[in-house]
Amino acid sequence: MDAIQVQTQPLQTEEQVRSANRSRLYRLFSESLRYPQADFCEGLRDGSFSRSVEELLAFLPYLAEDLCEQARRLGLPRDLPGQEIEVEFVRLFEAGIGSPPCPLVEGVYDRDRRAVMKELILFYNHFGLSYAEGSQAERPDHLGLELEFLHYLTFKEVLAMQPGKDVRGYRRAQIDFLVRHPLSWTGKLVEKVERISSNLPEGCSREVVLFYGRLLRLLHRFLEADCRYLEALA
Repeated sequence: MDAIQVQTQPLQTEEQVRSANRSRLYRLFSESLRYPQADFCEGLRDGSFSRSVEELLAFLPYLAEDLCEQARRLGLPRDLPGQEIEVEFVRLFEAGIGSPPCPLVEGVYDRDRRAVMKELILFYNHFGLSYAEGSQAERPDHLGLELEFLHYLTFKEVLAMQPGKDVRGYRRAQIDFLVRHPLSWTGKLVEKVERISSNLPEGCSREVVLFYGRLLRLLHRFLEADCRYLEALA
């Protein structure tokens, strides 16, 4: 997905900073649901990832104290090998006979995959993002990409705030996208991961599977809270 290049300006008001934290959270969640790189694994072990999430949640345009408490639990043991995180990520989300146990793609959870794909591409292209199916590394319905799109919409909202432009169109788009896409299926994804974590086969890293369950549970609750906030402004 190729984003239009935009010029950024320093954030000038508390409202802009709090709104920008929504955008930063979407980006952070998006990155956390891609294949785990070395710096991400280190952030889980040294606590910097959970601190970053908690700091952003603590300074949103709405109260999220219960989410902050959940964010404090997003760590892993200091001596856990990064390879274990990679292996469990692949086992949960990317590998398996036929399909992985907990796919990170919306189409698996919807009866009409083709319609889901078509609608997502229309969303992306309508807001100035270039997505041509078959030319991208990720499917349009990958959760990481859906969250990246919400990061983009919230970023555009903050940019519009700075000169005092009308932001209602961006907020309506966020509500529509949240309801029609990530909120429609992330609850099912959470349930899948939690079922697996309650009955893990021998050889699996329980700590890593529980971490991803907590991460996805927190994400789903953040999406719900963010949608309620936007609906209250509409």
